[in-house]
Amino acid sequence: MIEKLINLVEKGGVRGALRTLGRYAAAASAARLGPGRAERDEMEELLAELRAGAYERIVLRRGSFGWHTALFQRAQQLARAMARCGCMVLYEAAPPHDRVRGAERLDGGLWLVNLRSPALKHAIETAAAESGKVRYLHIASPESRLSVREVRRYAASGWIVCYDYIDAIKAEISAAKRVPSATLALYRFCMAEKSCVVVASSRLLQCDAEEKHGGEVALVENGVDCAHFSTPGPCPEDPAFRALLRRGRPIVCYYGALAKWLDYEAMRIIAQSGRFSLLLIGEKYDGSYDRELADCDHICFLGRRPYAVLKDYAARCDVLLIPFKKGPVGDAASPVKLFEYFALQKPVVAGDTAECRRYESVVTASSAEAYLPCLERALALGRSEAYLAAERREALAADWKLRAETLCARLRRLEETKEGRVPG
Repeated sequence: MIEKLINLVEKGGVRGALRTLGRYAAAASAARLGPGRAERDEMEELLAELRAGAYERIVLRRGSFGWHTALFQRAQQLARAMARCGCMVLYEAAPPHDRVRGAERLDGGLWLVNLRSPALKHAIETAAAESGKVRYLHIASPESRLSVREVRRYAASGWIVCYDYIDAIKAEISAAKRVPSATLALYRFCMAEKSCVVVASSRLLQCDAEEKHGGEVALVENGVDCAHFSTPGPCPEDPAFRALLRRGRPIVCYYGALAKWLDYEAMRIIAQSGRFSLLLIGEKYDGSYDRELADCDHICFLGRRPYAVLKDYAARCDVLLIPFKKGPVGDAASPVKLFEYFALQKPVVAGDTAECRRYESVVTASSAEAYLPCLERALALGRSEAYLAAERREALAADWKLRAETLCARLRRLEETKEGRVPG
């Protein structure tokens, strides 16, 4: 808790941290009250749909990564895609991002649900049990709020635990000096529990899980909403961005978390080269950006921008960047932005990490100094029809619908085995 508070202060100062804590406290208190009069009808609608069972399975996504966070990542994308594949998906609301006291339908069979009200949580779990459908508790590896004791309670009441192993279990992922004890405990529990369904987002994590878990580990990599990213909107009315466009230099863009696993030396070299304009869009995940690049005047840092308009910025840049450092965190990461970059039809330059090396469409830089020649090569590739066609193929193969179908196929095999049927 103390380390989280320190991280909040590093990102927003004392006043910013206090404002964040105030918003969290207010939203959490309201959530514990349960649905107000205006929300009860939608809550009853959810409970009725749960009991009716007109879907293939129930997936309860527990965690502290809210739906309305600034980053629209794997958690939200996979939940939405699984709902479109016939699952009833209940996504836990997380204050202060989600101000939901009852339930809110997001998309078909996808619901945002408040589980902080004990009565509401009990009603949802009871209705799910009454449906007669197979129930999954879906949790992700960075989770630090959910206890093993709570996970055991779900397992004892008939829920199958599905552990989404999406990042290396390292302190950097938690923006802390050490891995939170709850995160480590969940990881160890899920690796030791043979009845747990383990899903990995990268091959390195899959190998690690297979060694520790012993059972089948499904590889469900990150992906992209191709329809969204292949249709950019108008140029953003953003004075700083418009000024960058007027400079006339090729624009190199990175969007995402600004964190310790980035190669800040490489970004400094790019910014100070005088050849490129460096654009950074995202959230200061820890204090590393200010420590490493606060004194660099040749960077256009826009801060956070909504997911809906990220493509509008990136589509007007010349090269898209993934400056991950080689190491346990970088090598284990399957970057969501990689597939989004492919769908945007822009050349990609990345650090020499295991996942990025797998794709021929990625120009990998073996060192900070190697980024400049790699960027020059990428500019030329951006004019190649063969290169752009290869990117299109990579993007289509990584559509979130296909990723969700891979996961649902794994769950279906498990269900058929439990019912005594031979999977076809």
